[in-house]
Amino acid sequence: SKTYYATTPIYYVNSVPHIGHLYTTTLAHTACQWGQLVSGTECRLTGTDEYGSKVMKAAAANKMEPLDYCNKISARFKDMSDKFGIQYYDFIRTTEGRHRDTVQHFWVVQSNGYIYKGSYEGWYCTSDETFLTDSQIEEVVDKHTGKTQLLSRDSGHPVEWTKETNYMFSLSLFIDIIREKVLSDPNFVYPAKAKNTVLRLLDEHTGDLSVSRESSRVPWGIPVPGDPTQTIYVWMDALVNYLTVTGYPDTGYVKMWPADVHFIGVDILKFHAVFWPAFLLAAGLELPKQIVASCHWTIENSKMSKSKGNVVDPFKMADSVTAEGFKYFLLRQGVLEHDCNYREQLVYEVINADIVNILGNCLNRAVAKRLNPQQKYPPFNKEIFNKDENGNCRDGRITDLDFAYIEQVKKLPEMANIHCSKFHFYNAIFEMMSVAREANMMIHRHEAWKLDSKDPADLLLLESIIHSVFEGLRVTGILLQPIIPILADKLLTRLNIPQSERTWAKANESFLELNGLSEPLVGTSLGNDKSLLFNRVKN
Repeated sequence: SKTYYATTPIYYVNSVPHIGHLYTTTLAHTACQWGQLVSGTECRLTGTDEYGSKVMKAAAANKMEPLDYCNKISARFKDMSDKFGIQYYDFIRTTEGRHRDTVQHFWVVQSNGYIYKGSYEGWYCTSDETFLTDSQIEEVVDKHTGKTQLLSRDSGHPVEWTKETNYMFSLSLFIDIIREKVLSDPNFVYPAKAKNTVLRLLDEHTGDLSVSRESSRVPWGIPVPGDPTQTIYVWMDALVNYLTVTGYPDTGYVKMWPADVHFIGVDILKFHAVFWPAFLLAAGLELPKQIVASCHWTIENSKMSKSKGNVVDPFKMADSVTAEGFKYFLLRQGVLEHDCNYREQLVYEVINADIVNILGNCLNRAVAKRLNPQQKYPPFNKEIFNKDENGNCRDGRITDLDFAYIEQVKKLPEMANIHCSKFHFYNAIFEMMSVAREANMMIHRHEAWKLDSKDPADLLLLESIIHSVFEGLRVTGILLQPIIPILADKLLTRLNIPQSERTWAKANESFLELNGLSEPLVGTSLGNDKSLLFNRVKN
């Protein structure tokens, strides 16, 4: 059977990782982990893009040879994955021999009718490694020097007029085909904002695409097969990494290809949703099933960049609020459809509000000996939740809010899956925290601490309240495993939920007594680890 194949971009090694890299990687990793929880899927993802003039310049600025520089920065991206508990099944580097062989094979396949020698001149942005049309550049006056600069409208990076002889790819032959694909398949480019951007790019595009550079100008690259005077365009080189990981062109590559989803940033949409489909069509290969583009993280509504000095170091934040806490913040606040403004104080506020005050407080109160002196998972006594012929609960202490909470817990897996299948993890988290919040309210509503466990009627209600709270926490804990696995493990361990019971199927089995089924957890002793599970983070 085909492996579920999700990818991140391979990150350019002209600089060290920032939170934009971490967010996209976390998005992809969480999607894979959610898929593994729900359906047992597998995935492979991530790597580094190491060729091109930008890398040459960065290496020179650091007084290093290009490969030594690549080794150093690539290691930091591996460190980022390790630091934040992000699993990858393959870490591809474009300077690897296996990748060079795949790229050169891919070139030869396309050169049969779609690549030709020609001359090209136009505006070129070295920082973005791309040519731009007149409509994609703008004149900007430098506030400090008063001089006029020509910049890319999208990235704000300088452009220069370039004229050279190189190889051209017949991109114009594929524009209409790609447009039809984007229009006919609503999930191909996602979300809708990204889809509309791609349609605009397709409408604006004219002519063919330069896919090589003169070796004298860009020597740090993969040579064009049979023509050492040219190196292959860095974006064609980089995009082929998604095939290299599959083992292409060996026949076994079909076990992974086509990719199920490419996770990217919105700034590289053109390369993934216009150039890449055209390259694949020319090579006679299937297109990826989906391209998911996330927007930027900004600081004071300005895009993060090294030149502005406003880049957030993910390693520093991990040391401050833990790696898991910071990933939680990114998933909780990150939205695909629009830019997200970063504020460090907000990191502390979100983690303390959700993980400490809502989830942690609910757990710690429900396991406290004052409410649960026997330290067990008590039974749910459905007899006090019985309703009469008029729909009124026979026990007047039970309210419609209690029934609403039970239904909320039972529907939580379905609701969370709807959001996660759209990669809206922030909405799924909201649903989970809402359950924990309502569990807290159930304790408050019935003033559970005032109930007398020696009174039979009070005991029935107290047991049912604690059981209801535990059920909400149990289901929430199972669903949080792809998001905050370490804390989810602590929560479930405190409830003494066996590893074999932490499954999607078990998340869908709550309040079994209401269906006439026995609850296997009833009477189970709680876990012995009584340490504070959710520590407050401080600025």
